[in-house]
Amino acid sequence: MSETKKIIGENIRKYLDAKGVKHNWVIDRLGISKGAFYRFLKGEGNVDQFEEKMLKLFRIKDPFYFHRKEMDLPKGVNEKMEEQNFMDFAALSLNGEVNEAFKEGMKVFREFVELIDVLKPLSHPPVMFGGEHRDQ
Repeated sequence: MSETKKIIGENIRKYLDAKGVKHNWVIDRLGISKGAFYRFLKGEGNVDQFEEKMLKLFRIKDPFYFHRKEMDLPKGVNEKMEEQNFMDFAALSLNGEVNEAFKEGMKVFREFVELIDVLKPLSHPPVMFGGEHRDQ
């Protein structure tokens, strides 16, 4: 089994998880058995044929989309809904007026808040006890 086939299978698994797509739905659409599908996700079997079907199924134009070691995954349905709910709440607080500048400002604000959440644990330095470093 080649390294490329393993990368393709892993990326497709991550893609399906990110999109929130059930494996059974994909199996039905591709017209393959469960065993063949799960071997495909491991990078085994006729990966090229199944990859081509996946690209068509999800209307992906780039034939090398799943070949990258580091690929940008699409936003899942929950992430999109969370982002929209945040915008709706903020818009209602602003008398319901939403324009492109408002949307962009809220997007930047939300990313800033997420950055703070990521960096917050790093703001507390570890405490030393008897020569050992321990987190607070």
